[in-house]
Amino acid sequence: MHIHSISKVLGLPIVLLTIGILYYTWSSNTQLSPYLVVPAILLVFLYVFHGPLDHWWLVRFPVPFEPKLKDWLEKYFLPYQKLDTDHKRKFEYRSSLYLDARLFKSVGSELRDVPEDIKLMVAAHGVFMCLALDDYLIGDMDRIFLYKHPFPTPEYPRLHTVETNIEDGVIILSLEQLTNAVLYPDDYYNIGFHAYAEAFVGVNDKILFPDCTYTWEKIEEISGWNKDTLLAQTGLEELSLLPVHITLFFTKTIQYQKVLPGHYERFCIIFNQRP
Repeated sequence: MHIHSISKVLGLPIVLLTIGILYYTWSSNTQLSPYLVVPAILLVFLYVFHGPLDHWWLVRFPVPFEPKLKDWLEKYFLPYQKLDTDHKRKFEYRSSLYLDARLFKSVGSELRDVPEDIKLMVAAHGVFMCLALDDYLIGDMDRIFLYKHPFPTPEYPRLHTVETNIEDGVIILSLEQLTNAVLYPDDYYNIGFHAYAEAFVGVNDKILFPDCTYTWEKIEEISGWNKDTLLAQTGLEELSLLPVHITLFFTKTIQYQKVLPGHYERFCIIFNQRP
C-alpha cells in the first residue's frame, strides 16, 4: 500500500485519542480537559504543516506514476517524448511530487477541483523547465488557477490568457490558449512555458540572464510571430521579453539556437540542459 498523505495517517490516531478523551470525560464526569491540550497542538501542527510534511514523505517514499498520466505525456507533451528513459523516470517522479505539492483550482462561478490530466498539462511545463535543477517547485509559486477562456483580473481588467503574481505565489492561465499551444505548437504561443518562465525569473532574481531587452525582430525571426500576434495571444498590453525568450528557447529550440546562439548557450547553462 502506498501512502499519499502521511499527515492524514498521523492525524487519525490523534483524532481518535481526542474523541476518546472527550467521551471518557462525558461518561465518567471526570475533568480531563487539560489532557486535550497536547492532541490539539499536534492537530494544529499537522494542519499548518501538512503540505511540507506530505511532500517530505513522498520524496522519500514516492508513489508510482499513474499510467493514464504517462499515456497523456506520451501522446501530447513533445518535450517528454524527446527524453531518454532515465530522464522520463525523473520527469514522472518530479511531476508526481509537483502535483501533490501545489494547489490547482478551476475558476468559474465557484472554485472547483481540477482533473489530474489537466493539472499535468499545466505542471509539465514547469517540471520540464526545471528538470535539471534542484528547485523544481520554483520557490513558493504554490497556487495555479485555471480559467476555460481568457479572463480579467483586478490587476489586468482586460481579457488576457496568462498572469503571474510572484508576491502572492500565483499563476493564472487560460486553458483554451494552453491546450491549443500543446496540441498545435506551430500556431499558438505557449503560455504554460511563459508563466513558469515569469515565475522562474521572479524567484531567481540573482541569476545573470542574457540581455533580452532589445529587438522584436529577433523574436519574429525565431517564432514567426510579431509583437502584435503575441500581444493578441496573451491579451496583455505589454510583454516582458525575457520570459518570451525563455519560452522560445524551450519551444522553438533549433531556430532559437540558430538566430541567437549566445543566448542559447547562456540559457543552457542557467537551466542545465539542452532541450
